[in-house]
Amino acid sequence: MNAARADKAAAQAELRSLPARFALVGCAGAATTEQRAFLIRYSTGFMQVALHERACDCLLLPEATPSVRDVNAAGYGQCVTVDACLGITTGISGADRARTARVLADPDSTADDLTRPGHLVSVRVDPFAFRGRLTAAAAALALTDAACPEYSGALFADIEGIGDPTQLADAESIATRHGLTSVSSTSP
Repeated sequence: MNAARADKAAAQAELRSLPARFALVGCAGAATTEQRAFLIRYSTGFMQVALHERACDCLLLPEATPSVRDVNAAGYGQCVTVDACLGITTGISGADRARTARVLADPDSTADDLTRPGHLVSVRVDPFAFRGRLTAAAAALALTDAACPEYSGALFADIEGIGDPTQLADAESIATRHGLTSVSSTSP
């Protein structure tokens, strides 16, 4: 964690483990095209940005399926997709999505800085889920909040091909091979 505090980009590729879930996690506010390419290569490719509920409210990001209230349900907390208004082309490229992630994490951003629909899914993390680290989004956000408190956002994606909790060694191998910090915890 000290390395992550010293260099915001170092937190980009933290490894996070939850029961039956292994994800690459990084600070959305420090997202670069290169870091996003790394996450795409070693993940399922489905990138999301975890944000505190209050940030989603400020950015006017409603939940895409507000009827999903079970924290274990697929899609829990996912909001409408967005793109940054400025500094992007079509919104689909790694550079465009990295820019959108930085806009989402910027505490000075407003709803007018985003267009809807877009290409990046933000995930609303409510205080209850955050305190208990009940979801991958909540755990990712807690990690990046500790590493980069000046931003509020965690870019995260599940690691490709590793979904069984017995495969911790495989996840740790990826971390070792690429010089990442491996973090494993299900409690605050």
